[in-house]
Amino acid sequence: MSRRPRSGSIAFRPRARLLKLIGEELISDDVVAVSELVKNSHDADALSVTLCFRGVTGPDGAIEIRDDGFGIDLDTLLGRWMEPAASTKFGANRKVTPRGRRVLGEKGVGRFAADKLAGNLEIISRTEGSPDEVHAIIDWDRFDDESLMLHEVESRWELRPWQEIEGHGTILRMTRLRATWTERMFRRLSIRLGRLLSPFTDRDRFVIRIDSDEYAEYTGELRSEILQRAPYTIDARFDGRDTLTVITGKRRPVTILWNGRGELTCGPLRVRLFVFDLDGESLAQIGPRMEVRAWLKEWTGISIYRDGFRIWPYGEPSDDWLRLDQRRVNNPVEHLSNNQVIGFIEIGSDANPALMDQTNREGLMNNSALEDLRRLVYFVLQTIESERQNVRHPVQRPVLIPNGQTSALPTARSELDRIAGQAGPAVERELRKLGQKFDEQVVREVVGQERLVEFYAGLAAVGQMTAMTMPEISRDIERLSIELDSLRAKLRSNGDLGIQEEMDRLSKGLGVIMTRLQLLHQATGVGERRRAIDIEAELEIYRQLIQPVLERRGVRLEVDYPSGQVIRTEMRPENFHCLLQILTENSLDWMNGDDPGRIRIVVSCADNQCEIIFSDSGPGIPCGLSTRVFDPGFSTREGGRGMGLTIGRRLVESHGGKITLILDGRRVGANMRVVLPRKRSRATFHGKE
Repeated sequence: MSRRPRSGSIAFRPRARLLKLIGEELISDDVVAVSELVKNSHDADALSVTLCFRGVTGPDGAIEIRDDGFGIDLDTLLGRWMEPAASTKFGANRKVTPRGRRVLGEKGVGRFAADKLAGNLEIISRTEGSPDEVHAIIDWDRFDDESLMLHEVESRWELRPWQEIEGHGTILRMTRLRATWTERMFRRLSIRLGRLLSPFTDRDRFVIRIDSDEYAEYTGELRSEILQRAPYTIDARFDGRDTLTVITGKRRPVTILWNGRGELTCGPLRVRLFVFDLDGESLAQIGPRMEVRAWLKEWTGISIYRDGFRIWPYGEPSDDWLRLDQRRVNNPVEHLSNNQVIGFIEIGSDANPALMDQTNREGLMNNSALEDLRRLVYFVLQTIESERQNVRHPVQRPVLIPNGQTSALPTARSELDRIAGQAGPAVERELRKLGQKFDEQVVREVVGQERLVEFYAGLAAVGQMTAMTMPEISRDIERLSIELDSLRAKLRSNGDLGIQEEMDRLSKGLGVIMTRLQLLHQATGVGERRRAIDIEAELEIYRQLIQPVLERRGVRLEVDYPSGQVIRTEMRPENFHCLLQILTENSLDWMNGDDPGRIRIVVSCADNQCEIIFSDSGPGIPCGLSTRVFDPGFSTREGGRGMGLTIGRRLVESHGGKITLILDGRRVGANMRVVLPRKRSRATFHGKE
């Protein structure tokens, strides 16, 4: 009896059915399989690919995929093509085709898509200039034999004078189909292939055609024109660092600096969104309602393309990868749902190395780069949603009606109808049109006011909660102060100066917090009347309150006040501080650079007005956005609600003043001018200031 060796080496000996298991794991269904084979044609630099379906609704059907790519030579077929997991794409280090396309298939498993579709595969391929064509037949069902090892299953091939390919290209002919094709599968395939190519690819045309003897409605080149009729569009390019160039509708490009939380790691990319309203009247302006609605049902979603080719499954109608429907629940008036948006995101492999495919080639790895991509898309969505609201419900400046006679509007409409009924036919038509415009205007104003009320209601809720909890918080802080004083007295007797100094700093900090809470508590006293305030004194109080925040951010506050003057205005101090806080927060949001920031407040007066210029050293506000910065809901900050400057304007105007953005080309940063009525003391009228 021979002795067994105690050590050695051993190699895996794969069974033939391993290929079947790999194909079943990586290719989910027949539609995905066809898409993978079309990708192979793209990587072969084909200008066109034709999918021919013959009798596929029955048991004897066949599928043929024919392209005009560079073809496969005999060495490639017998070498890399027959090596599972080896790519046939130009070698290990080459990732771009001769035509300049980015290679899409890098895992060498796309060929198993043919096994997913059929039991028998016939390959015919011819390279440019070759008098011969390669012909091979692979019987995939032979790999099901559990008794055979992988190397024991052989396939037939031959090199023959060309018979079927006149120029160059490849034909994949599949018979013994594993599934019978239905109309639903053709519809899914048309949608998937129709969205396979990026809309950004202009110079490299890749045509996909379907030819079916049973579903003529799906025959022809895949294309669509409805996309160009979208009522709202946005095109945003991110440079990979901190700058976005945004085109909304047909407006001029606007440059916006990214000021979200931290730097984005997703790299340069482009986002193009097409937004639709789903009510019947809006759809009728695009085309036949039923046709447009059905088209949108299949196309809506935001897709991702890498180097001109789509990454599956992003953008499928059922794939709400951005959770837009959940996002819309929180604000159904303004936020868009997934079935209202058709979007395209273009990334590049070289510029976005962190956005990597999952192993099954269906989606990107869930990492920080993908999360940053989501954040950037949310920001673009926020911009187009604000634009859509301004178009649908333009907010009109409030019209003040003397003595609160709000009933004047319906009364005027009734009077207009009465006059129209007494006029001639031509005049009546014009008056009716005028009345309709009148109604639309009223509706827009009401909707705009409702939007403002919604925001103000949230603020009022915070104020109400502050009023209820502030007394308890104040008492808690007061108790802490008493305990600190008691502890400090005990430590004083021990002579520990270091601990005493620390206690003094804590006591001072509590005093600052107490002062801020008292200001918040005063701000909830809505019944209190406004009074004359000394602007210089209030600016000094505000400086003390905001200084700790500015120091943490490395921002310097400068106040330039005319010496020897007392400048007053009529306003509650809390409202004045709120205005300054809004302007400060707006500046701090944009001063995220490494250089120390600066905020400067310059006060002056003339005649019966006092002027406050609030400026910062940030990047400033682009001219293209200057008319929108005070609009409710408009924001260029990640997650911003767009209500700060709107509230600030309301505060100023409710006190008889005016706030404007200064754009004279001579100043750096953002510059706001606030003009308020000057309140003179009695001494002023007697020649004293």
